[in-house]
Amino acid sequence: MSKIYAADVVNIAAEEVGYIEKATNKDLDRYTGNPGTGNWTKYARDLWAANPHFYQGPKNGYDWCAVFFDWCVYMAADMDSRMAQDALYYTGPYGAGCGPSVAYYQAAGAWNDRVYNNRLFVPKPGDQIFFGSASSVQHTGLVERVEDGVVYTIEGNSDNMVRRRSYALNNSYILGYGRPKYDGDSKPTELPFVDVPDDAWYHDAVAWAYENGITAGTDPTHFSPYENCTRAQVVQMLYKLNLSLEGGG
Repeated sequence: MSKIYAADVVNIAAEEVGYIEKATNKDLDRYTGNPGTGNWTKYARDLWAANPHFYQGPKNGYDWCAVFFDWCVYMAADMDSRMAQDALYYTGPYGAGCGPSVAYYQAAGAWNDRVYNNRLFVPKPGDQIFFGSASSVQHTGLVERVEDGVVYTIEGNSDNMVRRRSYALNNSYILGYGRPKYDGDSKPTELPFVDVPDDAWYHDAVAWAYENGITAGTDPTHFSPYENCTRAQVVQMLYKLNLSLEGGG
């Protein structure tokens, strides 16, 4: 079964930057062909073509900021519409819109206001950002990253195209954020070790050590998780750990 990772959704969205909505149902796959303001996009087309349909009705011809976010999650789910719907907490009816999306997140306990207890919420990459007010949710996008008090986004239907934007975290236009039910922030490191199964309790620790150059295993395809370490091996791993913490590789 496929899994949905936040980093994959962000990468999919980033590849779409520059896509312009179409005037008519033509050239939907071309980034800049047939430009216009007709709200025709490949995103709405693909979600309606999904099996089962992602929504209860076709969404071409309508505002498509929420459709774009849903499409990115759908693509990260290997076009499994039920998996994507589940990740977005869609309990039905499967309408496309900013307001319903906020309601789904809130019902699932996956919602954060921009300000809570006088403190700004700091979103994570892959979060869905919403703009407007509680009574009028006007727009949505994807959080790409947060740096120095600024949230950087990728948004569909932003001046009729997919664009990158940025906002101060205290910008009053931001209503809040929803966090889809991802399987993780990013896909786990693929290990070369045949004796470290994905569901092993020590898998993530081994992946971290391997990724940071602290251990390379006992040979190219074995980690030997239940063998004793010699004092020389322990000292070598501590030495490599120290180099890693100091940024020396």
